[in-house]
Amino acid sequence: MPTQGTTPNQQRPWPSSRRRRPEVTPDTLALLHRAQHGDRDAFAALYLAYRESVTRYVAVRMRYRDRDAVPDLVQETFTGALADLSSALADVRGWFIVQAAKACNQHDWSRRRYVRAAYAVRDHAARDTAAPAADRPGRITFVHAMARLTPGQRRAIQLRYLDGYPRDTAARLMGRSSESVRGLERRAIRRMQITLSAPAVTA
Repeated sequence: MPTQGTTPNQQRPWPSSRRRRPEVTPDTLALLHRAQHGDRDAFAALYLAYRESVTRYVAVRMRYRDRDAVPDLVQETFTGALADLSSALADVRGWFIVQAAKACNQHDWSRRRYVRAAYAVRDHAARDTAAPAADRPGRITFVHAMARLTPGQRRAIQLRYLDGYPRDTAARLMGRSSESVRGLERRAIRRMQITLSAPAVTA
């Protein structure tokens, strides 16, 4: 008969079969609680504690795209987190990473939106003027071109090409006639075409 104790065929239990949970110290949870109640020093401490993790995540997300945007996206992550503290999770690091993912997704969406609008304005101008189009208008060039417009022209381009409103809706939102908005568009497109088609200035 077998004696007491383990035998070669007896299975031993695993040391632990529980799922690994994120390790959050009581001090970190206390900081989060204080930050949720308006303690800005507590949020600053969370910023210092998780800035490196957020920066690493953003750098990986942007490694094949706009690397110069990494510092700005890190700041946007914590700005968004500060405005959304009520949704914070007990997994504080994971929650900051979620905020970083939102900032990266918003950046990508915004960049595509600006590039699409730049191409739309460029193609519209090329049809009207038969002028050669710029090779690849990017967000920065488009923003610079927008900055050269008058407030009315900028608003017309925003509503028509970025927000996608039909002209009559844009006119109603601007408190103008459709013909007035059409004129603003044409003048804005001509001015933007000059900027978008201008050769890059080299040092």
